[in-house]
Amino acid sequence: MRFAGTSFARAFALVLGALPGAAIAQVSTVELINAGMPPGLAEFASAVSSSEGDWDSVNQFGCAGAFQFCPDTRIRYHPSSLESFLASPTAQVSAYRRYMADEWQLARRNGFDELIGSQVCWGGQCRTITQSSIIKGCQFGCAYGGALGRYHRTGDCDQARDGNGVSVCTYLIRGAGYDVSGITGQTEPGPVLAGGIGTCFDRDLMSTAGLRATSPFGVDRTGRASAGYHLGLDLANNEGEGAHVYAGVPGTVVLSSANRTNTVFVETPDGRQRVGYLHGQARRVAQGDVVLPDTVVITQGDVGSPGAVHLHLEVHISGEIMASLGDASGRVWPLEDRETFFGAKASSGLAGASLEGAAPAPFYVVNPETYLHRRIPFTASILSVEQYARQGFTRPDGLTLEPTCAPGADFLDGGMISSNGGHNAMQGVTEFGGALAANPQTSANMASSDARDAAIQYGLAAVGSARSGSNNAATMRSRAGVLSGLILAGQ
Repeated sequence: MRFAGTSFARAFALVLGALPGAAIAQVSTVELINAGMPPGLAEFASAVSSSEGDWDSVNQFGCAGAFQFCPDTRIRYHPSSLESFLASPTAQVSAYRRYMADEWQLARRNGFDELIGSQVCWGGQCRTITQSSIIKGCQFGCAYGGALGRYHRTGDCDQARDGNGVSVCTYLIRGAGYDVSGITGQTEPGPVLAGGIGTCFDRDLMSTAGLRATSPFGVDRTGRASAGYHLGLDLANNEGEGAHVYAGVPGTVVLSSANRTNTVFVETPDGRQRVGYLHGQARRVAQGDVVLPDTVVITQGDVGSPGAVHLHLEVHISGEIMASLGDASGRVWPLEDRETFFGAKASSGLAGASLEGAAPAPFYVVNPETYLHRRIPFTASILSVEQYARQGFTRPDGLTLEPTCAPGADFLDGGMISSNGGHNAMQGVTEFGGALAANPQTSANMASSDARDAAIQYGLAAVGSARSGSNNAATMRSRAGVLSGLILAGQ
């Protein structure tokens, strides 16, 4: 991003790497790492870049190198000649890190780091502000009178806009969750401890023309589609077969397989999350490739689902993280080991409460809705499917859940509906159990519904966890009692 002024103090922009599907292909992330930039910081700088360049490029304003340092700023951070600056990737990376470290210190002096750990919501997205959010927001300027300063004072995204009408909250959200310890010198807990659990998609995964969700996560589709539980979210748009599907997150390809669903999986740099893209007409990346959010990973197709062109999207979250969430994680499906990428569709999954005190699986399959770049409408026909409604699937406003970058407590049981179409686990369990105890008709209805099997699964899982989790025994006994009551009422 280039800024007006004689010093061009904030005139820098990193060029995206020569990677499959990258929007800008000059200096690669690997080259940046080889020049001395920490991998996490290379991912961040790539993700926030906004102009092209190369190690030896100079634009019409005299802005030079991969980060487009303009003359005054370049001389401040590299007092030697322009020629020596252009000839040394290491010098350019060093100048970038020192410049951004100074920006970080300015942000701290102005108190902007007080925003870290708070939540920002804008444009249908919510993220927890991290160090990288603040550094990204400094592209609006770190001066106290700028847009970032206005947001710090007011907490109002609408009042914190630049001259082009863009809110700094857009940058705070898009910049969240990266490792910028190479700038700040501080290791941050990151999204896990700051409020999120993983990485939200930095962009739409496909064209938004006619974009819609065509099959929800976690429902038993036996008799309607493929037998068993649906362990992903199906998305489709008007472009159809052959259209690009983007990674949406930075990471490394850990699976690219010509299997029955022509599948790609990407693991994020922190190892906490994997994203799966299934049914591709073609795979555009190979195992081991480093990808960025704009990298095309597959093209839309119907491999494994003849005649139904769509993207089956999966999100897997690390077991150690999931075990700490308890019932806040909703229903999940464990994976046996790190080499296992597909959950058991015949299983109804586990209630989040059963994860407490138990040895975690390496990864769990969770609802992808809460990781999307924006909320997406479900097709009207899906919202009215009686089979799904009996299992508790409901989205009153017709949209996917809020993007919280954490698995929602989406139990898919009757009576657990929250205001935004999701589910509140503990309140829902209490209300559901109360309804069963007070209303014999509810018990009779449940006995003949798909929800009965799900409730029994939850009850057994909670009972088992109560026996194995001594640290949480009292809590788990309470939950097990409620859910065991559901079993007895539903028999």
